[in-house]
Amino acid sequence: MTPTVRAPLGAALALVLALVSLVGPLAPSAMLVATLAVVVLTAIGWPSLLELDSPLGTRIVMVLAGTASAVLGLLTPGALSSTELIAAACALGIFGSFAHQMLRRDRTGLTASLTATVAGSVLTALAGCWVRAQMDATRLGEGPSLVTAGALGLAVALLLLALPLRGAVTVPLAILASAATCAAVSGAMPAVVPGAGPLGPLPALLVGAAIGVGAASSHALLGSALAARRSVPSLAVGAAPVATAGVIVLLALRVVAHLLG
Repeated sequence: MTPTVRAPLGAALALVLALVSLVGPLAPSAMLVATLAVVVLTAIGWPSLLELDSPLGTRIVMVLAGTASAVLGLLTPGALSSTELIAAACALGIFGSFAHQMLRRDRTGLTASLTATVAGSVLTALAGCWVRAQMDATRLGEGPSLVTAGALGLAVALLLLALPLRGAVTVPLAILASAATCAAVSGAMPAVVPGAGPLGPLPALLVGAAIGVGAASSHALLGSALAARRSVPSLAVGAAPVATAGVIVLLALRVVAHLLG
């Protein structure tokens, strides 16, 4: 799977997240389902991308960590802070990573398998931030503004990263376009969706730029792996930027909550 296919896969996933953030009271539950899709795709491709031994165990650990993070984000509003939620899901993934290695009969490539499984479980645990961000947006009365704007900015950035141009061109273009999209969508949301609160042009630009930087970095890092051109590993290359971007949106919402007192 070439870069021109991988990036649109991530853009399609980001677009789905943006759409489900607009379904009103059902948005948190719909976001949970969409996030689980991101988790599963990342988990399927990750062991193949890194050419790990015992790939099935790694996939199971990653799915469990991502599912725990997403479900905790939906079922424990206010019971756990955002940092506690992420830490709990990551801890589960790390514990599962060690348990996976202990249960293996063949210990070939033990160190590589352990470190990659830990990294993958943290990656999928971060995907649950999208669910918590949706919950926080609803609780703060901000409506879907920031979540929708962030997801659409991510989708635009990933589409631009797929252009057959040099990275020196596509990366700055993706960052600028993500920032502009986030600011434009955040500013337009109150006129389109009742209850959506604007983030403000400067904060929205900063959030969009951060999402663009994260997407470009993740896409470039994972896409440089030797196995990245194969179909199954490419699933992780396409889905991973979406999984990691949720934490930026969540942190931005926490800043907004702090400013609102």
